[in-house]
Amino acid sequence: MSQDSSKIVNFLLKKGKLSSSQHEKILKEVEKSKNDLSPDEFLEKKEIVSDEEIAKAKGELYSLPIADIYGLEIDQKVLNIIPEDVAENYFVLPFDKEKKVLKVVILDPSDFRAREAVNFVARQKGLQVEYFVAPRAAFEKALAQYSGLDVEVKEAVGSAESRFAPTLDKSKGINDLGVGDISKTAPIAKLVGSILKYAVDNQVSDIHIEPFTNKSRVRYRVDGVLRETAMLPGYLHSAIISRIKVMSNLKLDETRVPQGGRIRIVISDRQIDLRVSVMPLLDNEKAVMRVLDPTRRIFTLQDLGFWGQGLDVVKNNLSKPHGMILVTGPTGSGKTTTLYALLKILNQSTVNIVSLEDPIEYVLEGINQSQVRPDVGYSFASGLRSIVRQDPDVIMVGEIRDDETAELAVHAALTGHIVLSTLHANDSFGAVPRLMDMNVAPFLISSSLNTVVAQRLVRKICPHCREEIKLSDAVEKSIEKSLQAKEIKNFNLEDYRDSNTGHLKFYRGRGCSRCNQEGYKGRLAVFEALDMTDQMKNIVEKGANEENAEKELERQNMIKMVRDGYIKALKGETTVEEVLRVSRE
Repeated sequence: MSQDSSKIVNFLLKKGKLSSSQHEKILKEVEKSKNDLSPDEFLEKKEIVSDEEIAKAKGELYSLPIADIYGLEIDQKVLNIIPEDVAENYFVLPFDKEKKVLKVVILDPSDFRAREAVNFVARQKGLQVEYFVAPRAAFEKALAQYSGLDVEVKEAVGSAESRFAPTLDKSKGINDLGVGDISKTAPIAKLVGSILKYAVDNQVSDIHIEPFTNKSRVRYRVDGVLRETAMLPGYLHSAIISRIKVMSNLKLDETRVPQGGRIRIVISDRQIDLRVSVMPLLDNEKAVMRVLDPTRRIFTLQDLGFWGQGLDVVKNNLSKPHGMILVTGPTGSGKTTTLYALLKILNQSTVNIVSLEDPIEYVLEGINQSQVRPDVGYSFASGLRSIVRQDPDVIMVGEIRDDETAELAVHAALTGHIVLSTLHANDSFGAVPRLMDMNVAPFLISSSLNTVVAQRLVRKICPHCREEIKLSDAVEKSIEKSLQAKEIKNFNLEDYRDSNTGHLKFYRGRGCSRCNQEGYKGRLAVFEALDMTDQMKNIVEKGANEENAEKELERQNMIKMVRDGYIKALKGETTVEEVLRVSRE
């Protein structure tokens, strides 16, 4: 293995940006992969060190400046100087031109073949090249401008306009022309492909394509918030919906009732699953697609926002030999992601883990994951009956939706299994009356339930544009009173007070190119964890009196979700506005 192939790894190790244990792990993994990847390539691919640190290392090692291309809209004339296939093959990107100098980002400055290719293209056009480095994430996002959504929309709309517009009444759409044939045409197929690719490249969770007056509106849900991204001519709407129906094997001629299907597709070298729902509206149809990327990294509990006493409660109950652990919250509150983080801890070669999911959102090696199919009679309840005959140690049930599933899950927990599942409830104790509503006897709940985690997702402040702010006196006093009401392990309120003004320090994101001017980037959980102590078991068996339960939770010193949110706001991880927004859910 050449010294060059570990140049960045060695540099970061010397600078203290990479620990000795991380260095050893990289070398072992590279050796295990039989040198398919160099240490430097492995470092970048596995995101062991931030993109920014790797870019700084490249800049220092190769004496190249760092280009700030986050959110930069590159002129198409500049992009076209280097052909798209050259840019993609050699990982280079032209981003600016000043007189006769072309500014180019090169992802691997040691790649002389890439430099030769760029220099050859530039010489043909009478240009000199000035090289820069940039973080990989910024490079990939900027590279997408060659064939990004805007480009594809313009191409598809232009082509479709010439093909369909003169011959149809735009108020009626294109149904009269035979949408089945039109949906397969190149511009529409390409446009839908670009809509999906944009979603995958930008960590979108849901895609909404809906009729909007005389337009077809495309909205994406990012970090829990819907954003309008494209507005297409209305006469393309039916063709786009039809294309989605073709891809998900739905009936093209059925427009009166809702339909559901799935699409499995390879995008950006990853196999992506899309859960499709098409619903009839007043005079057209709307499609919503949930983006499921099974190759995404499984996070640890700490990554998700778990800490302190609540984390201790979860880990202690996870080490018990049997019993049920429930995660509660509304739709889209990250319950399934938390279940996977729990499974990651339990996933050992000596443990047989079987899961029932709808759908399988992540693929986890070492776990027997099964997809329920209600359309063929394979439901959570019928699947649970089969699972107990598979000699499981741990059972994960995607969701407890009905009385039968609840009863079977409780009995599985009582007969020596660890059972993980989710439930819709507003807070941690709310899971108890919810199970009672499903006709589970109180004495069975108290015997089987180990812990309940309730959570919501808040948006994280963008670290690149974070700034300190002062809240109104009334809001600050209210938060201070809430946090002083109890002693909190591993947290001292005075550490977050400005010694000069005496005010508590809070933060917000100002908005920058890295976060699309939103001020937020990514999400984390605010949570609470109920411990099923002997006292709590006694309260549940006597009918789950809410007042008595509250007293017991106070005695446990449980940090409630809102308090957890305030602490995270003081730590600069989220804003008070986000905490108040999710606490109303």
